[in-house]
Amino acid sequence: MPAKTIRDPIHGNITIPDWCVKIMDTPQIQRLRRVKQLGFANLVYPGANHTRFEHSIGVMHVVLKLADRIECDDREKRECIAAGLIHDVAHAPFSHSSDNLLRKYLRFEHENILPVVRGTELEERLKEEGLRLGKIAKIVEGHSIVSGDIDADRMDYLVRDSYYTGVAYGVFDLMRLVERIKFRGMEPVIEGRALKAAESLLLSRFMMYPTVYHHHVCRIARKMYEKAVERCIEDKLIKPVELLKMDEYDVVSFLRRLGGYPGDIMKRLDERKLFKRAIYVGRWRIPAEKIDAKRAEVEIAEEAEVDVENVIVDVPKEEEVKEFRALVEVDGELRTLEEVSPLVRALREEEKNSMMVGVYTAENEVERVARAAMRFFGIREIVQKRLDEVLPIW
Repeated sequence: MPAKTIRDPIHGNITIPDWCVKIMDTPQIQRLRRVKQLGFANLVYPGANHTRFEHSIGVMHVVLKLADRIECDDREKRECIAAGLIHDVAHAPFSHSSDNLLRKYLRFEHENILPVVRGTELEERLKEEGLRLGKIAKIVEGHSIVSGDIDADRMDYLVRDSYYTGVAYGVFDLMRLVERIKFRGMEPVIEGRALKAAESLLLSRFMMYPTVYHHHVCRIARKMYEKAVERCIEDKLIKPVELLKMDEYDVVSFLRRLGGYPGDIMKRLDERKLFKRAIYVGRWRIPAEKIDAKRAEVEIAEEAEVDVENVIVDVPKEEEVKEFRALVEVDGELRTLEEVSPLVRALREEEKNSMMVGVYTAENEVERVARAAMRFFGIREIVQKRLDEVLPIW
């Protein structure tokens, strides 16, 4: 089978080696064509319909650019490239929108690809190419050029997500950074000359999270979907492990066929009739003992006298920003990116302040739920100004 060249809007022409084409053409990787990269972000940014499939090809391409500099033998280099291609194979429908469900019911993280790959055609292809699934799984799990302190995954998704959403925040000098990465064994090290490119990546990440990944509409849709599927799992209408084999066509069709609460939520998502924000406040304003979403939903619903299924408390998980620990070579000395960059240190502090807790409900119940939520969380006043109250817009 000859190498294949495809045209990618981010990287231009990408040449895929023949052995990668065989892996890419397995059902397990092809499923990713039907799993959107950004879940429900297209409800905010209509162009955000790109998939985990094209992102996976992009990550493979970045790893290919770096492979010759990795200090290992040829098989290990090919395993790094394969890891870039298959690193997202364990994503469930709507990507991160399913993460909490898999974590709760299966104690499963999407970086753990082994249960999804074992016994499949994908595993057979890897074996045929003399590649070790266990080794590839370790590369995907972390501390590597695919998923580590500075990695090909982030290098691709920030630029790609920025392109498809139409926002400029995710743009940074990707090729400059790629060209200035060398390796200590398997560990990437950024040359000091590329410090500004590395800072730009961190700044892009910082801007993309509140603007795209944690946009309140994306979060509301994500939590509505999560609650609908959780109801199906609790009612034994679906087994959580089935999500690992389903694509978005499967799960949407499944929810649409159901009556009751799950069907109603799917109808709302289809028609973009989403729950509204009752409160949306900085996490720092919420007492630590109150950060229990399920308990909060029950007590707020009782206080507001509304159905608990119409109250969603959204407490985002604190994300570990691995890039802060990325190694930079400055004057022959290895130091972390956070140590050498005042900008990166400032971003770390600001990241904590940007975390928001949301309470969402049906439009006709917003006022009652807001009052109950404020009492539950001990919040006296909420100031949520519109943009035109902050900036003059004509």
